[in-house]
Amino acid sequence: MLSYLVRRLFWFIPVLLVVSAITFVLMRNTPGGPWDRDLEARQVDARTQALLTEYYGLNKPLWRQYVSYVIGDFDKDSKFVCGMVCGNLGPSYRQRGRTVQDILFQPPENKSFWESRFGYSVRLGVMALSIAIVVGIPIGMMAALGQNTWRDYVGLFFATAGISVPSFVMGIFLIIIFGSWLHLISIVPRSWDSISVWILPA
Repeated sequence: MLSYLVRRLFWFIPVLLVVSAITFVLMRNTPGGPWDRDLEARQVDARTQALLTEYYGLNKPLWRQYVSYVIGDFDKDSKFVCGMVCGNLGPSYRQRGRTVQDILFQPPENKSFWESRFGYSVRLGVMALSIAIVVGIPIGMMAALGQNTWRDYVGLFFATAGISVPSFVMGIFLIIIFGSWLHLISIVPRSWDSISVWILPA
C-alpha cells in the first residue's frame, strides 16, 4: 500500500507539469492581452508598452517564460529569482505592487488565514468533500447491498444526475428551490459567518 502511494505521488509531479504547461501555452495563445486596444480607455504609448513587456519578461521565448514561471530565472542584476516551486506566483497585472500569492493568501487586516481568498476556498473544499463522503458512501453501500433493487436504481439516478447536470445549472435550481420557494437560505448573504451560507455552495 505504501509503495502504491509513493508511486502515485511521484506520478503527480509529471502530471502537474504537463497540465501546467498545456494551460500556460493555451493562455498565452488565446485572444486578448494586456495591450489590447480599448478605444474608450486611456492608451499606453509604445515605449511604455515595450518597457513593461521587458519588465514582465513577455518578450522572452514562450519556453523560457514557462521555465521562468515554474522554476525561476535571473533578473537584470544576475540575481536568481525562484518561481512557482518556491511559492512565487509572480506579480499581479491588475493590482500594481502586489503579487499573486499576496492576493490569494494574505487575509484582510486583523483577520486569520481562513479569511483569505485561499482560506475560503479551502473551507469550501473541505465542506464539499465532507458532504460527498457522508452522503456518497452510505448511498453507495446501500446500492451495492441491494443490487438491482429500488435502492440501487435510486442511488444510480442521483449519481448520474450529479455527474451529468452542470454545476451552474444545478446551482440555479437549488437557489430557486431553497432560496426563492422555501426561503431557507439567503440568496445574497451579507456575510460568510453563518453556516447556512456555506450549505448550497458546498
